[in-house]
Amino acid sequence: MNPLAVFVLAFFLWLSKGLYLRPLVERLSRVTNELVAYWSVVSGVDVLLAVLVTLLCPNVYFVRWNFPVKVFLVLFAFSVLSFLPAVSELKRFLNPKTKEDIEAVKLLKTATFAQLAFIQVISAALPEELVFRYVFLGLLSLWNPFAGLVAISGFFGISHRFSHPNRKWNVLLSNTLAGLVFGLGYLYTKSLIVVMAVHWLGNLIPELYVKYERARKAIAVAVALSLLSPVVLWDQTARLIAYLRDIFSLSGLLWGIAIGVAMPGVVYARTKALKGRGGR
Repeated sequence: MNPLAVFVLAFFLWLSKGLYLRPLVERLSRVTNELVAYWSVVSGVDVLLAVLVTLLCPNVYFVRWNFPVKVFLVLFAFSVLSFLPAVSELKRFLNPKTKEDIEAVKLLKTATFAQLAFIQVISAALPEELVFRYVFLGLLSLWNPFAGLVAISGFFGISHRFSHPNRKWNVLLSNTLAGLVFGLGYLYTKSLIVVMAVHWLGNLIPELYVKYERARKAIAVAVALSLLSPVVLWDQTARLIAYLRDIFSLSGLLWGIAIGVAMPGVVYARTKALKGRGGR
């Protein structure tokens, strides 16, 4: 099938998953806690979506299963930089004041490292990279890589507003920049494992910083040192920049902006329509 047709189909299938998530989560909640049940179901559904997309458009499977360590280090440094607009969000959890923040910090401190690591796999690294990078970006890149990068990075950022209505715009900017890093990393390496690892580690470190008070200095130093990677590994950084320059086009930028605006517009219209039906 045509990649753009499959993209539209995949997008609407992804949007409709709320219709059948609840009964599946309720069933799984009988054998595990609700949080794990929810994210396990989400991950499972997203895996099935990725399989369906691959069957409909085999060319989207250009995945490599290698792990280029040097590129990983460069991408991780960029993901750390993408977090800077959201630093104030981290400060909230270091000195929680609201009931919601206090409960969130309590959950972090009572959870084990293994539990936090696992939750980040099933709630972010696996489902988000499968949907946003493999499915959405992968399909659009078969048509126009730069348009796909712009569109999906923007939608990745704004989509966090749908699941977190109170999320501030500086955090959404951070999410968008992170999406740009993950997207560029995926197009350049074609390795899902690399971008999943960058995403997983980038999400986990702030949680560990909040959880382990005695290790905060060590974590901060390690993260600061990681920022040297793009300089120390300049050959890899230069290749990444060259790749971005090669795929850039003005038409790709304009199409990317248009698609990136249209996608949340469709989500918003669907949400309003569902609320309208519920109010009748």
